[in-house]
Amino acid sequence: MKYLDLHTHRLKNSGALEVLNIFAQDFYHLERNYFYSVGLHPWHVNNFNRDECFRLIAEAVIDENMLFVGECGLDRHIDTAFALQEDCFIRQIQIAEDCCKPLIIHCVRAYSDLIRIKKQTKSSVPWILHGYSGNLESTFSLVKNGFFFSVGEKLICETKKVEVLKSIPLHSLFLETDESNITIEQLYRAVAVVLNLGEDELRSVIWNNFKNILKK
Repeated sequence: MKYLDLHTHRLKNSGALEVLNIFAQDFYHLERNYFYSVGLHPWHVNNFNRDECFRLIAEAVIDENMLFVGECGLDRHIDTAFALQEDCFIRQIQIAEDCCKPLIIHCVRAYSDLIRIKKQTKSSVPWILHGYSGNLESTFSLVKNGFFFSVGEKLICETKKVEVLKSIPLHSLFLETDESNITIEQLYRAVAVVLNLGEDELRSVIWNNFKNILKK
């Protein structure tokens, strides 16, 4: 059974199943003979033609190798008007709903907004928080509202975040390298120690989670 790297910005050709993040504006500039996601990132909504980005995302979803819509989401740490971010996010939620593909979500200081929008849109596809590093209170609230969590080295490198990692239900957990230099094998090994699991068991759990979200 392969390792799964749910979200990466650099393919490492490690033998793992890797899902490459592609920003919508770059969609036509990259070969796509691998699994990938496509989305308009909240950092980019003011920098590119939004309608063209949404058109490219909607075009990409017909490709079986395009597994997820995203990364998309909300970020209260940037200057871009939040209402505009929210509008762009909701448009991508609709694309995901139309094609029945999960969302890969970037979220900074906006977890309560995510929960509100999830309820408001009545979205039925899985919502996966990539690079998750929220606190325990946020984690409990997000778990209650059916979110999935893709975590990277931050949750094993910061002592105060270890309890957050332990609080994520195994059936909601994924691992990712994102932009870090850590290998996915190293990440699995470290997370298995924190969770007191065998590495093969962790790999099996995450692989089953992957199959389950792609069925929904």
